[in-house]
Amino acid sequence: MTVPPVTGWEPWAPPLNPPHDGTDGQPAGLDAATAQKIADATWVTDPHLCAALQWEAYAAMLPPTPAVASVSTGAQSVSYSPAGPTGEFGLAMARAEYHRSLMGSLVTMPLTVAEPAKTSAPGNPWNPDAYDPWWPVA
Repeated sequence: MTVPPVTGWEPWAPPLNPPHDGTDGQPAGLDAATAQKIADATWVTDPHLCAALQWEAYAAMLPPTPAVASVSTGAQSVSYSPAGPTGEFGLAMARAEYHRSLMGSLVTMPLTVAEPAKTSAPGNPWNPDAYDPWWPVA
């Protein structure tokens, strides 16, 4: 089995497949090609975003932990929900949340309001000076 050389993003990534294919006693890792695609798209912009997306993709592959547990003592039963996800899934999501907390602020293009589609009324409803809401019905 050939292990690819370590580049900038691998130390921050979750277990990768290869080398973790599920036969070594650990859960199968995130597909290396998928991790590379995430890194290609985000590593230069924000390394923490890259790591968060990779850990979330890895967590999506893991079996979820039960949301409710029940304890019965015979005289009474108690059901409870853990405060957060537990197990391997919980650890992966915690790692993703950690990287999201360290993300830089991404700058996006400002939103603009597009012109509305043609309406059945004549005129431009966005321009109150040129819009007449009353028109004759034929």
